[in-house]
Amino acid sequence: MFSYFTNAARQETVEEGKKWDADELIKHRRSIFPRDYDENRKVPREILEKMLESANWAPNHKHTEPWRFVVFGSPESIQRLAQFEADLYKATTPEHKFMQRKYEKKARSKPGVSYVIAICMKRQASERLPEIEEVCAVACAVQNLHLSAAGHGVGGYWCSGGRISSDEMKGYLGLGEKDMCLGLFYVGYPKPGYVARSHRKPIADKVQWIISYYQK
Repeated sequence: MFSYFTNAARQETVEEGKKWDADELIKHRRSIFPRDYDENRKVPREILEKMLESANWAPNHKHTEPWRFVVFGSPESIQRLAQFEADLYKATTPEHKFMQRKYEKKARSKPGVSYVIAICMKRQASERLPEIEEVCAVACAVQNLHLSAAGHGVGGYWCSGGRISSDEMKGYLGLGEKDMCLGLFYVGYPKPGYVARSHRKPIADKVQWIISYYQK
């Protein structure tokens, strides 16, 4: 079990197998970094498959279902991916900006990580939908994936941007020319006693209500 610290200054103890209210689960979800994963526990494959099944029920326009997932499920495959990222950093970084420490950090093994999931968008050949709609659908799938993980007491972290979205990474994953890699999702059990803290500004600061026809 591990704990969460909510924006209401309340610490919650989370137990695996708990039945969640939907609103409660959404507020409970956190990004948990791989460094905070328990090296002595591996997430069972059947739980990962439930997470992926939840991802598959994301909303999408015209039923294109553009999400694709490449799962790295062994220590060897995860390490090869890490080494590829490190080598890609070295190959694409000017010599005066290259940092050996950063290279070694990227190549370092991540023993607490049970799985790494490459989050991909499959572009439809017809391209009848704007690309942004397909990207948004994949993001919804990732939210489902992450919520399912949280519901099972599993930690998740979506790492995106930079070289992860590069053509080299697309080639490594076997993606098509117009497909996209939108990030890597790390999966693992949090360390015993782990506390995740987060907060949100009030929703009232982010919502404008239009009640009257004449209101602007």
